[in-house]
Amino acid sequence: MSLKDSLQQKLETQADLWRKQVESLRAQAEEKMARAKDEQSEAEVQREFSEKIQDLEAHIDSAKSKLGELRDSSTDQLESLKKRIDDWLPGKR
Repeated sequence: MSLKDSLQQKLETQADLWRKQVESLRAQAEEKMARAKDEQSEAEVQREFSEKIQDLEAHIDSAKSKLGELRDSSTDQLESLKKRIDDWLPGKR
């Protein structure tokens, strides 16, 4: 597998993981909203999950951007891009 393919796979795998986390958070939020007793409780649930979901969606957007950058990169740019991607991905810091 080429370096470019490997980096692309890392980014796509991480983006998929984040998408699944977003789906899970949305399901949890819906469940808590259904159990909320009043509007104030619903608002608290919205606040609790909204920020987490927005953060994950921002990461997904960044991964898409990095995938585009990767696709457009030349072979001599790959090592630099690899370092930036590895530093950016969770668990690599």
